Amino acid sequence: MKKGIVTLFVIIFSSIAANGQYLSKKIESLIEKAVKLNRFNGTVLVSKKGKIIYEKAYGYQYIEKNILNSPNTIYQIGSITKEFTAAVVLKLIENHQLSLDEKLSNYFPDFVRGNEITIKHLLTHTSGIYEILRDPNAFNTGTQPRTKKQMLSYFINKPLDFEPGTQYSYCNSGYMLLGLIIEKVTGNPYEQVVKDFILKPLGMKHTGFDFVGLQSSDKALGYSKYTKTTKEASVPWDSTATYSAGSLYSTVEDLYRWHKGLLNYKIYNKASLEKATTPFLEGYGLGCWIDLIYDKKVVSHGGNIFGFTGYFGRIQEEDVSIIILNNIFNRQIETIGHSILAILYDKPYSFFDELNLTPTILEKYVGEYEVNANYKVKIIRIDNQLFIQTNNATLIEIFPYKENTFFQKDDDITIVFKGEKGAINKITIMEGLSTKSGGKIKQ
Repeated sequence: MKKGIVTLFVIIFSSIAANGQYLSKKIESLIEKAVKLNRFNGTVLVSKKGKIIYEKAYGYQYIEKNILNSPNTIYQIGSITKEFTAAVVLKLIENHQLSLDEKLSNYFPDFVRGNEITIKHLLTHTSGIYEILRDPNAFNTGTQPRTKKQMLSYFINKPLDFEPGTQYSYCNSGYMLLGLIIEKVTGNPYEQVVKDFILKPLGMKHTGFDFVGLQSSDKALGYSKYTKTTKEASVPWDSTATYSAGSLYSTVEDLYRWHKGLLNYKIYNKASLEKATTPFLEGYGLGCWIDLIYDKKVVSHGGNIFGFTGYFGRIQEEDVSIIILNNIFNRQIETIGHSILAILYDKPYSFFDELNLTPTILEKYVGEYEVNANYKVKIIRIDNQLFIQTNNATLIEIFPYKENTFFQKDDDITIVFKGEKGAINKITIMEGLSTKSGGKIKQ
C-alpha cells in the first residue's frame, strides 16, 4: 500500500517537473528569437502556481564595458510606476484618508474645472486633463531636474480635452497630480510614502526612484537604438521629470516580490484589489490594464521610457506572473508577454513568423509615399520580396508577419500599410518612440 502511494507521488512530481521543463524550453525559444531580431536585451522571470519556472538574462547591461545582464540587473520601469501610485491611493482610501469620488479642487482649488474631476478620473485616465508630454518643452527637458511647480506649469492652465469621465486618454499629468495629492494627504514626500507603504514591507531592496543618482554595479545602461551595427546609449530621464507617473527603477526579482505582495493582500485588501482590477473605460482600471485572455483575467502594465521598456503581467487567481525588463527601447515587449502567456496555457501564438505572400499581394504595397517634403519612402518589389528605401538611401529588406504589417529583422522598425477596398494608399513607420505616417504619391 505504502509503495503504491510513494510510486503515485513520484509519478505526479515527475509529471510536474517535465511540464515545467517543457514550458521553460518553449519560453527560451521565444526569447532567443526576440534577441536574434534585436527585440530583446534584458531579464525575464515567469512564475506559475507559486513556482518560478523561468528566469534568465540576455545581452548586455553595459556593452562598452562588456558587462552582461543578470537576474540582479536594475532597470528603469517607467509607467509600471503607476501601479505603485494607484496602490498607495487605494491604501489611503482604506485608511479613510481619501475617497475615489473626492474632487481635485479639494487639493488644487485653482485647477481648471477641478470641481468636476475626481480621484477616480485621475486613476483611470478619464479626467480630460492635458497630457504633459504633448508639450515640447516638457518632453525635450526630461533629462533635467524640475521642480513640482515647473511640472504643473506644463498642464495646469490648459483646457480639458473632454468632459471628465466620458472618454479614456492616457494621461501622465493625472498620475503626477496623484503623487502631489499623496504628499498633501500624508505630509510626506511621495517617494517616502511608496517606500513605507510598499517597498520596505515587501523587502524590495533594489527598487527606488533616483536612477540617475543610483550607484550600483547592477545598474543597466539604456539604449535608444540597438541593432547589429548600431548601439546608441540614451541619457536617462530624471526622476523629477517622471515623478509618480514613471520614476521607479527595479529588478525582476523585486517585481516578483510585488506580485507576491499583491497575491497575499499584504499591501491592500481583497476589496481594494477588486476595485483596482475592474475596468472602467477602454479596459483600464485603477493603475492597470485588465484583459480577458484564454478566459483568464490578466492584469498588466507596461513601462516605456528612453532606453528601457518593461512588462509586468499577472493572473491573481492562478498565481501567474510574467516580468520582462529590457534596457533597449522596444515596441514588442507586450507581444512578448502575451506570447509567454500563450505558452503557459498551451495556446497558439505568432511572434514575427513570416508570411508567404504572393507577388500579386506584394505589388499592392509598391509605390512612393510622402511623409513630408523631407521624408519620402519607396517600396520596391524584387521577385517575392519587398524592400524599403528612405530618401534614396540603401534598400532594406522587409518581411510580412501580418497582412499589411512588415518588419525589419535587424532593427525595431514596423511598417504598416492601410487603404480602402483593397487599394493601399497610406503608410505608417514606427521606429522607437517615433511614428511617421504618409500617403502614396499618385504616379
